Amino acid sequence: MPAFGLRLVCCLLAVATPALAVAPLDENEVKAAVVYHLSLFADWPSGAPRDKAFTLCVLTDDDNMAEALGKLSGKTVKGVTLQIQRKRAAQDLGGCRMLYLGKMSEAARERALAQVAGQPVLSVANGGAAAGTAIVTIGVAGERVYFDVDLPAAQRVGLRLDAKLLRLARTVMR
Repeated sequence: MPAFGLRLVCCLLAVATPALAVAPLDENEVKAAVVYHLSLFADWPSGAPRDKAFTLCVLTDDDNMAEALGKLSGKTVKGVTLQIQRKRAAQDLGGCRMLYLGKMSEAARERALAQVAGQPVLSVANGGAAAGTAIVTIGVAGERVYFDVDLPAAQRVGLRLDAKLLRLARTVMR
């Protein structure tokens, strides 16, 4: 992620959440903020189901990351309330608009991605995922949080990612 990208995310966090501007940011909180902002810069196809809530499904063995994402519950995405649902690897992922894949076995990650394949679900995998498995891969390099985007994967499921978001990505597969 370009240096100005991380500064932009930090500025957005400071404006949106003044308490975070005072305390040092936890890596999981920053990643959670990036996940939230990804939802703001993505457009789902017109035929995608519209619910009263925008559901972010969370699959991870990392309780701290799940807790950081859980703090996003109640925010607004695309005019509806963000709802966080913690899922286990074997659970049904129907109804997820976004899917966060954190620390888990590679087999569990592959099963989850297979479940949402072809559906308009913005999948976000924590770093370490094999390239091409999720639409967005998020991670940390040094002290910087980055994200990479697989644009063809997003387009295959009808998701449109804003050019502003793509400019902030460390890499964009085209």
